[in-house]
Amino acid sequence: MRNMAVWAALIVGGGSIGPPSPLALAGQALAQDGAQAPAGGGGRGPAAEGRTVILEQAPKDHSIAIPKDKLAQYLKDMDAKKLQTLRMIEGGKYNVNIRRITAAETGLVHPITADLWVVLEGGGTLTTGGVLEKGKILGGQSRPIKVGDVVYIPSGLPHGVSGVDKNITWLNVRWDTDWPPDSPMGAGTLNGLLGRAGGARAGAPGGAREGAVEARAARAGATGDAAPPAARGPVLPPGSQQTLPYSYGGSGELFFAKEQLDQIMAGMRLKKSTNTRLIEGGRYNVNLRWNGTPTVELHGQTIDTWVVLAGGATVNTGVSVVTKPGDVFFHPSAFYHGFSQVSPDIFWLNIRWDDNYAKN
Repeated sequence: MRNMAVWAALIVGGGSIGPPSPLALAGQALAQDGAQAPAGGGGRGPAAEGRTVILEQAPKDHSIAIPKDKLAQYLKDMDAKKLQTLRMIEGGKYNVNIRRITAAETGLVHPITADLWVVLEGGGTLTTGGVLEKGKILGGQSRPIKVGDVVYIPSGLPHGVSGVDKNITWLNVRWDTDWPPDSPMGAGTLNGLLGRAGGARAGAPGGAREGAVEARAARAGATGDAAPPAARGPVLPPGSQQTLPYSYGGSGELFFAKEQLDQIMAGMRLKKSTNTRLIEGGRYNVNLRWNGTPTVELHGQTIDTWVVLAGGATVNTGVSVVTKPGDVFFHPSAFYHGFSQVSPDIFWLNIRWDDNYAKN
């Protein structure tokens, strides 16, 4: 067991908007031997991830800003300590991490935890599905992933990275999916999720969207052949505001290449569309957002994690922070956040999930 002094040092490191938190404190946290993440939900504790250092507990009363230059310093510190996982924010049922590996990892599966990856550096081969036996994935499907790609991995799906090109580093946002059945939904809705094959978008251009095994089968049946691994992701039109999402969160991996995201952003700017829902999961969703004017938002039971993709703005949560591409923000539920200045516009990936889990 770590002593309380070390645990306190780990908690105060990070980048909060609100109470000052110098970067030096984060460096001190990494200089320690590290704290093991507690066992339980949030995908924590598999041996393949090695030691997990926790920088900060998820706040309830302020946002957290993690600028791109701070992320770069974290990567240097991880290399110096040979850390594969850095837990920047720990919320018990959710967390925000950096994963950085230089060789193939042991296959993983999280029974009740969903992952959203944003590749930050390097590249490799992601294998998902199949059967996990003694850390190896048998019968899965593989695809190359690179900087700027976004991957959603639902709970219960085996996954692992191999074929690493020097290193692969990704932002890994995780949330548990064991909400009480009667808990109200804040992030999204179940409209369209019920009565469709695995969450496939009925009548959508390009056929059924991937979101479950059944959805893949529906799309393969339309062409008569199973789609090759490189074509398993959503078939994306030139990007616009959508009444329905591109994909429904189901049992299968969902993949959005950087080139596809760039295409969507170009269409959103052209049509002045402020939101494209990439993935709808009912109590969680993943969106591509665009904004050209100041805004303020408040979500009573929904947490937001932002990854800035293009443009710039001043993020205002009571404290103003000028942001740029590559910056990451964490906004707790029931806390005002938005933009006070936008110059000339900003695109960000908005990863959202409800926090009304059952009380233990």
